[in-house]
Amino acid sequence: MPAAVCVCMTAVAQAQAPPAAPAPAASDPAAALAQAPRFGETLLLGLKINGIAQPQTVRAVRVPEGLAIPQDLWAELKFRPPSLPPRMIDGELHMILGDGPAELMRWRVEELSQTLEIDAPPQAFSDQQIEVARAATQVTLPASFGAYVNYDLQWQSRVGGSGNVDGVSEVGVLTPAGDLSHQQLYRSGQAGGWVRLDTRWTMDRPEHLTSWRLGDSVAQPGTWGQAMRFGGVQWSTDFSLRPGFLSFPLPTLRGEAALPSTVDVFVNNSQRLQGRVQPGPFDISDLPVVTGQGEIRTVVRDLLGREQVVVQPYYISPSLLKPGLSAYSIETGFLRLNYGTESNRYGRAMVAGTWRNGVTPTFTQEWRGEVTRRQQAMGATGLWLFPALGTLSLAGVASRSDDPEARRGGLLTLGVERQGMDWSGGVQVKRASAGFTQLGNPVSPKWSVSGSIGTSWKQWGLGVGFVNQGAPQRPAPTGQLQVANKLWSFNASRGLGNWGFFGLSALKAGNGGGTAISVFWSLLLDHNKSLSTAWQGQRGGGQESRDVWQVQLQSNPPIGEGVGYQLLAESNGRQQAQAQWQSNKIALDGGVSRLAGKTDVRLGASGGLAYMDGSAYASRRIDGGFAVVQVDEQPNVRILHDNQPVARTDAQGRAFLPALRGYQVNRVGVVADDLPLDAEIEALELRVMPAARRAALIRFPIVHSRTATFRVVDEAGEPLPPGTELRVAGSRRSFPMGLDGRAFVTGLADGANAVSDVMAHREDAAPCRLELRLPEKATELPDLGTVVCRKMSAWRGAAPTTKPEKEQP
Repeated sequence: MPAAVCVCMTAVAQAQAPPAAPAPAASDPAAALAQAPRFGETLLLGLKINGIAQPQTVRAVRVPEGLAIPQDLWAELKFRPPSLPPRMIDGELHMILGDGPAELMRWRVEELSQTLEIDAPPQAFSDQQIEVARAATQVTLPASFGAYVNYDLQWQSRVGGSGNVDGVSEVGVLTPAGDLSHQQLYRSGQAGGWVRLDTRWTMDRPEHLTSWRLGDSVAQPGTWGQAMRFGGVQWSTDFSLRPGFLSFPLPTLRGEAALPSTVDVFVNNSQRLQGRVQPGPFDISDLPVVTGQGEIRTVVRDLLGREQVVVQPYYISPSLLKPGLSAYSIETGFLRLNYGTESNRYGRAMVAGTWRNGVTPTFTQEWRGEVTRRQQAMGATGLWLFPALGTLSLAGVASRSDDPEARRGGLLTLGVERQGMDWSGGVQVKRASAGFTQLGNPVSPKWSVSGSIGTSWKQWGLGVGFVNQGAPQRPAPTGQLQVANKLWSFNASRGLGNWGFFGLSALKAGNGGGTAISVFWSLLLDHNKSLSTAWQGQRGGGQESRDVWQVQLQSNPPIGEGVGYQLLAESNGRQQAQAQWQSNKIALDGGVSRLAGKTDVRLGASGGLAYMDGSAYASRRIDGGFAVVQVDEQPNVRILHDNQPVARTDAQGRAFLPALRGYQVNRVGVVADDLPLDAEIEALELRVMPAARRAALIRFPIVHSRTATFRVVDEAGEPLPPGTELRVAGSRRSFPMGLDGRAFVTGLADGANAVSDVMAHREDAAPCRLELRLPEKATELPDLGTVVCRKMSAWRGAAPTTKPEKEQP
């Protein structure tokens, strides 16, 4: 149950009503009249609330009930509506600050300083809502048309024998409206050939958090169903289209503050929120927390430095939905048969649907139905949250079938799951009647029990698990294996600091099965290289006892370009060596393995090809969407993705990015050292959010602008004064001149004999014009020598005069 934290911070004690002034003597009626309040009098007062001076000036009116304050100022101070009705004074609505015993606030006018002093408890202020903003997905990178091909080929052969070639290919078409994906599998040999895997068109609707899939898909199983492959249409909720959106209930913190205060919220000793609150009650909603059991610590600190700390445990289950939030999945089509071995075999027509709805913060309901012409099933599931225990799920399913052996039946499931700081685990029990049937699983065990528990003890991580599955309901159909079995497992692990990591695991099979034990140790040598050794032993189960020692040295390839390798040796005589090399265009791998005098060799290659904006690109495997980065026409510029070098631009200034995270911010940048000195740079990094599975073009605001330095003199040979502005014709940018007529200008025309007109403007002289000619083979920053700036009236028809100070390159 989401925890509610009440953080009550009373900065100042509630003030009592001001003591009554001593009554004037009856013999002095003039004095009594002078001290009596003058109703209707307008006062201009300073303001203090709970002893803290405020920037506002109060224009108040004395009335018999107390003090009238304009409604606008009352709302600005965030006071709750008073108990007394408002009054209209001089055409303006006023709120009444009363002085009766039932009023929450106490006030008085300090006559010497003409200040209105108000003592207000937190309950006198309006509620405040502090929300951790999670805005809707805003795609900032427009999608373009693109196409790609992925390939993964593996060749394997035994020395002295024949070889086999296997592979997987994928063809994709990306458009702004959606994407098409087609996958195929290839196996060599007599029974081999091409087999179609999936063909699917996908359309995302981030604004509705839904997706459409047309073609081959996998049905969502819900709590008790089976994941079935089918061909048809699927319409489902997809919360991943809005990263950061949390679908499960979150704790709401409630508190009060009498003074402006700061609020710091820590979840499991990690700071998650820091904010400011004004006086009054406040709520903090949608606080990002870790699922399972945890602890929230809230610190409220007011202007005077006083603080209050409240610690509250919580429990959050990701299996539940927020109250009022719904999720659904509807599938209709034909069940896929023999996936991976036959291309186009489909079976019965089916319709399935799952609907989940959050009823309360501690209860979520789920309804699911499966319908074919000969078989139907309908079930309901409830999920309850008990903070002291965890998540409890209970499901009941009824089925009907035309099968003579499974006319009618039912399924009952009960599960408990807990994620805690002290221990975590779960138990699930299933009981199926003899006539129960469901799509994707014609025959089920009569009953099954599974569970696991894990905890930590003296720096050890310990875990125990078990599975006990009964006999099948009825004889299983041909091709479906269904037997009773028992299985127990145990694992323990511990970090050894600089000495690596140690682990132990054991597996015991019931009903006469054997026992397998594994002990391993690994040591990290550097950031990507490790050394490990392991012992594996097997006893019982009707098999010969076996003991194997293993030693392995492994180096993982870097994220970008580089090499990785693995060397392995076992006590049974097995020896293996393999390596992988990857560039930005392809990944190659190979290996040699020897056992019992026989040697196997393996070679592989994987990568992708893409087409976009009239160009083709080779890359590593393309997962999801991709982008082409355009950096003017600058070649060999390194491109960064999240500060990692991933590509270099080609001769046209283009680079290919094979993977962008959909509906998330991607940081794409360039390395400034790779750009020429005369490049005009507006940004070295762009933050873009593309849609998932889309192609996009990223243009960097970088332009190669020709620059030059020179010295400008007038027709008399005198240098133009410092500060004179030079402006290239057709450009709005100006360049101030330095001492001795020295100048630096960018934005000049490129190419041989390029001509640029530069305007010079001076306060003490008429404008003049000069002409610059760049050398045919200019350096990045050529010096053009001395240039004469001629008066506008004499410029037309005059030949430019240039006095080179040095020989131009």
